[in-house]
Amino acid sequence: MSRYLIDLHSHTTASDGLLTPTQLVERAAQRGLQVLGIADHDTIDGLAEAQRAAQMLQIEIVPAIELSTRIEAEKNYMGTHLLGYFINPDDSTLLTMLEQVKQGRIDQKIRQIELLRDLGFDITVEEVFARASGVPGRPHIAATLWERYPERFVSRQQIYDEYLATHAKAHVGRNFALTVAEAIEVVKQAGGLPVLAHPGAYGPAVDPVALVRQAKADGVAGVEVFYPYNEGHRPSGNVDWVTVIGQLADELQLLKTGGTDFHGRANESIDLGDSGLTEAQFAAFKAHIKNL
Repeated sequence: MSRYLIDLHSHTTASDGLLTPTQLVERAAQRGLQVLGIADHDTIDGLAEAQRAAQMLQIEIVPAIELSTRIEAEKNYMGTHLLGYFINPDDSTLLTMLEQVKQGRIDQKIRQIELLRDLGFDITVEEVFARASGVPGRPHIAATLWERYPERFVSRQQIYDEYLATHAKAHVGRNFALTVAEAIEVVKQAGGLPVLAHPGAYGPAVDPVALVRQAKADGVAGVEVFYPYNEGHRPSGNVDWVTVIGQLADELQLLKTGGTDFHGRANESIDLGDSGLTEAQFAAFKAHIKNL
């Protein structure tokens, strides 16, 4: 059984998760969760299926999204992600923006695959995109390379580090990406609560404390505090970021959210509900939403 009954950060096959929305909800039920946040990257395509499955299993689904934003080095925004909670998935502004983001991601991945081909890797756009039921992402490229060249790489992390990470050999920027301020505004217009995702998990190039302070200045209402910062592949070092970010949230009067960032990957050492919120914390979170 899970440690927490509320996990507000999970992913499905609509973005880069390995479980379909139905399978993810079923996994949450097996773990004893009462509330599950579906926060796929740059898409809401998995929400409707998850909500249908949840009705049968008496689990509350929090409609959410995790937006990728433009790198703004001068603001310490290096690949920052913004979570939007309790969004209206039918909001026209949100839907228009997501179409732009989706096309930007598609164009980026096509150019990235073409660059990898120039570097000698025999992979195609068609086989990479066939792995994605929603928005194509780096995990779909990494999975293809890992399957096609098992003798070339010792781990999928090596694929990211050598070819897919920012400034790596096959990194390609997007033609369209939101700034953090723009993403915050989109979430607010969709009736949602903008939350800075996992500030302690962006790697050594980012100062998490400065990141939270800048995000507060730009208008976020909350920050992801309860998160498995030092588990698995997350590049968090030895700092107790739950304590550090939690104290900073208190200082800046930011709401605290939490979840596992569960993708269902074989190398994940955490499961749904291993990190998250207590019932009292979630009640306070929902009360704030109602007062917006």
